[in-house]
Amino acid sequence: MAQSEQKGKQILNTLLVVMIGQVGCLTLIVILASVFLGLWLDGQFGTKPTFTLILLIAGIPLSVLLMLTVSRRTLAKLQETNNKEKE
Repeated sequence: MAQSEQKGKQILNTLLVVMIGQVGCLTLIVILASVFLGLWLDGQFGTKPTFTLILLIAGIPLSVLLMLTVSRRTLAKLQETNNKEKE
């Protein structure tokens, strides 16, 4: 019994670390894409900070949405794993 509880905690910790890593990477990708695309658009149209700022501000809700999506998927996997162990 103690081994199964320990295994369950280990699986939970692993899934949480994976989720944190995915959220961090996705946030970094959104920020970098916003900056580079914004700088490129500003260079094309001659509007120095406008597109960069707009894309960075638009990236905030996108990052939050991606964070929620990844969290929900991870929690669904965790519940699925829990249900399989109980059966």
